[in-house]
Amino acid sequence: MDAGASGTEETNTDVDTEGVRQPMDPWLFFAAIALTGLGMVMVYSAGAWLGFQKHRDWQYFLWRQGAFVAVGLIGVVLLSRVDYRVLRRFAPHLMFAAVGLLVAVLFVGQEINGARRWIRVASFGVQPSEIAKVTLVIFLAATLARQGERVRAFRTGFLPVMFVASLTMLLVLLEKDLGATILIGTLTLVLLFAAGTRASYVVAVVLLAAPLVWQQILGVGYRRGRLEEFLTGESYQVRQALIAFGSGGTWGLGLGNGRQKLGFLPENHTDFILATIGEELGFVGVVGVVLLVGVIVWRGIVIACAAKDRFGMYLATGLSAMFGLQAVINIAVVLEIIPAKGITLPFLSYGGSSLLASLGAIGILLSVSRRPEAWRLSDQRRRRQAKFTAPRSAGGDSDKRNVRRPVLEAP
Repeated sequence: MDAGASGTEETNTDVDTEGVRQPMDPWLFFAAIALTGLGMVMVYSAGAWLGFQKHRDWQYFLWRQGAFVAVGLIGVVLLSRVDYRVLRRFAPHLMFAAVGLLVAVLFVGQEINGARRWIRVASFGVQPSEIAKVTLVIFLAATLARQGERVRAFRTGFLPVMFVASLTMLLVLLEKDLGATILIGTLTLVLLFAAGTRASYVVAVVLLAAPLVWQQILGVGYRRGRLEEFLTGESYQVRQALIAFGSGGTWGLGLGNGRQKLGFLPENHTDFILATIGEELGFVGVVGVVLLVGVIVWRGIVIACAAKDRFGMYLATGLSAMFGLQAVINIAVVLEIIPAKGITLPFLSYGGSSLLASLGAIGILLSVSRRPEAWRLSDQRRRRQAKFTAPRSAGGDSDKRNVRRPVLEAP
């Protein structure tokens, strides 16, 4: 019987019955490493002047980003060797922890530029919304894999998923991060659509959310100001970014020779690092970045299609969509296609939380690509199977020889 038809767990037909483990996807790995390495170089180039002005250290941002890269690469290796199904078992716990961080940041978070998005830990800042994006994808993938065809039912399938996603979006919105809120909402709809929910539900959510988003833009002063600047073309930050792109031309001014980073372009090492890439590496450098991000999304989709269980398929789909949507939003902002949003460019922008979340997601995708054998820890059916006991013998005592031991199946 098809597990989806009964709305229950997947059966063994969804598992790689051949038991052949695959090597991790090399295209995905090297594309992520290439972007991370380029990010290190560009963070140093873009942030050197600012680091000296604020901290009297030309290499201030380089050393900090390097520390994040080292930790992130260790995470990639470890996560790629872990059975990704373990995440399914502990998905509710991870989601609970992420929601706890989102609540905590509202009370103990550090306020920067009017937004309270960071929890200060020693000399580093943790951004819970970056963790919440990956955690929500894991939770939704686990939930949708368990629901099967029940996702087509509004009350028992669609509504519970939207409730958890809406709670996450509300907490992120309270941090005054509308960009991340929209990103999380879009990821949720992508996963629901991939799981087979009714298209009418997705359209209804979009129509319901549109006026709420519009109210959040017009009803908040600085957001309305960004929209007006976008419509009139008077955004100073975007103008400086476009000047950087124009100065770079086809081949760029050369690595380290950019001029907009000398106090003219704000956030040139974080949200607007693509402008620095365009100025110093030219149109060729920007195209290279787009191609590398495209490779990550492409390989993520390939991994999703080749996954042997629903959880792996939904997990790879959600993480691939996360990379693609985040990159598209960031590039669209820098090129003045949409109003400014506080969305980083994956692997390239300076920031520990964003980089660690991105590298962690790559590690998970590599684990799915390996199609590992299921660990005992990741088997969620042991408890249910253990409840079944063998019939008692004629003497009234259970005959241990006749007890059928539960078979450990990969979820």
